[in-house]
Amino acid sequence: MMINTQAIVLARIKYNDTDAVVKTYTAHTGFTVFFVRNFFKGRQARLKKALYQPNALLELTFDFKNKGQLEHIKEARIQYHYKNINRDFDKLNISSFLREILLESLKNEQIDPDLFQYIYSQFVALDQDDFHPDFHLIFLLKLTRYLGFFPDLQTKGLYFDLFNARFTNQIPLHPYLNSEESFLFKSFSGMIFATEKEKKINRKERKLLIEILLRYYQQHLPQFKIPKSVKILNQIYE
Repeated sequence: MMINTQAIVLARIKYNDTDAVVKTYTAHTGFTVFFVRNFFKGRQARLKKALYQPNALLELTFDFKNKGQLEHIKEARIQYHYKNINRDFDKLNISSFLREILLESLKNEQIDPDLFQYIYSQFVALDQDDFHPDFHLIFLLKLTRYLGFFPDLQTKGLYFDLFNARFTNQIPLHPYLNSEESFLFKSFSGMIFATEKEKKINRKERKLLIEILLRYYQQHLPQFKIPKSVKILNQIYE
């Protein structure tokens, strides 16, 4: 079946001295992995390296076999040209961190046009808008709505049950946040939907919230690995 769809590049991996594997998430086929011939050698090698940059927002045309094997791209072009991300140190580091998160979170995701549109719009916003130091935190929290484990902010309690995604006054049997962590998590989660751009947190809180959100993701996504770039983020905000 011939497919024409938008896509975001999550990773490109060297397959051999000539070819590469490109991992993407697309609007019409979900998490899709492609085999790209002559990626490192040949007349079009330079063009392909530029085209399949990590985080690239593309339009792809391919014959979707959907047999659990690598797909082959027929045509590809840039859908959105980044203007600032690759030249802004903060935005570049945030985008790299989010790409690692998406690579871990979406590897089992099927077709979800709303999820794709959320990701697409957020990367465009990161590129176009003024830099917000909490962009990645807001992104991660809102992403949980599409992944199926958005926290129940209507519940009350001293502790947040990471497994059941709700607050409680009884210490959960599952992994949970202590009272200090729970207060910060609920305060931030509740306020970003009401006054997102006005909410400000300090560096210590920001670092703790990254840690909390990654623990939350680990609880709900099997084999989720902590992104290596989180260390860079923490160093930047120290």
